[in-house]
Order: sequence, then structure tokens, then C-alpha cells
Amino acid sequence: MCLIVVAWQAHATHDLLLAANRDEFHARPTRAAHVWADPPGLVAGRDEKAGGAWCGADQRGRFAAVTNIRDPQAGAAGPAPRSRGDLVRDYFADDWSAQAWAAHVADNSAAYGPFNLLVGDQNALYHVANRGRSAPRAVAPGVLAISNGLWGDHWPKTEKARQRMQQSLADDTIAADTLLTLLADTDRAPVAELPDTGIDRDAEHFLSAMFIKSPTYGTRAASVIRRDRAGHIDFTERGFDPAGQAVHRVQHNWLIETRST
Repeated sequence: MCLIVVAWQAHATHDLLLAANRDEFHARPTRAAHVWADPPGLVAGRDEKAGGAWCGADQRGRFAAVTNIRDPQAGAAGPAPRSRGDLVRDYFADDWSAQAWAAHVADNSAAYGPFNLLVGDQNALYHVANRGRSAPRAVAPGVLAISNGLWGDHWPKTEKARQRMQQSLADDTIAADTLLTLLADTDRAPVAELPDTGIDRDAEHFLSAMFIKSPTYGTRAASVIRRDRAGHIDFTERGFDPAGQAVHRVQHNWLIETRST
């Protein structure tokens, strides 16, 4: 997952609007978003190689999404013991709150490759990473966009995503198709505006688009999670081939389960 934009507690009827692109090698086996048997009730796509997920939500209204952090030095020590996709999947495997899972992840963050994790429930949204500041931070109401940089980095794609989400809120155009269109921008950033993440400029330019197309690596899936204040959730995913053409669209809708105490 290489781009996530979230409107958190920023709309009159929807307390969560999340739109995210997953960028990955096309050869990596993947299953489209579905209802998982284990963890039960999780709705997410599945990385069939490592068994994890990149963006998901469950029947209790919890949600999570992960990106990698671009760190050219990270591979020098060899592969990390755990897949980043476990950070999403394992949140839903037990009775974690967002705050508790973020704290647990922070305590065990060295087991994973470089990551940004957004994890939420009905009451709170947290960001935790293992580059830059490692302590979890509660996300304030508003619009947040994050990609493969550190918290607070302003990349052309994150600024564009944030501005477009803010415009969608202002226009009250928050349908799933509108947010999927937000994610579909293939324009690359001007070279003068590119960040310096330690890779060559051609690669930096190639990766600067919100939606990436190439025969070997690119945007594989676009996911939208919308949760309204009455407890309805809809999860929409579009999948793409190496030419950037949509090859599947799935949608799941549910009402958050209520549990007696």
C-alpha cells in the first residue's frame, strides 16, 4: 500500500472516509477483498504469498491500513522476520482497541520492514511507524494523507490526495466512485518537486504518481472504506492489471455489530 488518504471525524454523516492505493509487483499472488474466515469477519484483500493484508475493516467497525516506508538501507540486513501485512491482519485476530494495538505494534516494531500503520476503531485513530518517531500518535479530526515517507512529509502525491479529499468534503461528494476516481490520477509530479528518498531520480519520478502503471510494478488495488455515524460500513475495492485496467470490483456492506457488556 503506497498511498492512504483519510477524512477522520471531518464529515457530518460519515466519521470515516478512507481511500488507499496498494502498489506492488504484479507477479505477487493476491486475492481480491473478501470476508475472511480467520480472522473471522475481516473484510480485506489477501497477500497470498505472506498471508497478510494491506487494508481492512471488520464487523465491529475497526479498520487498518499499512504502507511501507522507502528506506534504501533497510534491505542491507536481509528480510525482516515478519511481513508488514501481519500488522493489518493480526489487529483483527483478537479483541484489540486501536490504542492497544498501536502500543503493541510500537513495542514490537523491529520485527517488520519499514512501515506506516494507520489503525482505528469506533472511537480513535492512531498512527504508528518504525522510522522517525516510533511512539503511537493519536490522529486529530481532519484530513490526513500518507505515502512511503515519514509522518509529516509533504510529497506531491500526498498533498494532491489531501487537497482532493478536502474538496470532496466541501462539495459533499463522498460516494465510493468519487473516492476511487480521486485515487486514479496517473500524472507524475514535476521533477523539481520530487522528494529525495535515496533512490535515483527516474525511479522517484516514476513513483510520484498517485496511480502507478508499468508491466511489472504498479497499483494493484484501490480500496475505499466509508463508515457513517449510524454504524453502516461499505468497503469497495477495484483491482487492476499491469496496463492499469480494472479487472475486478467488489463491494461489501454491513452494519457494525453491537456487543453487550
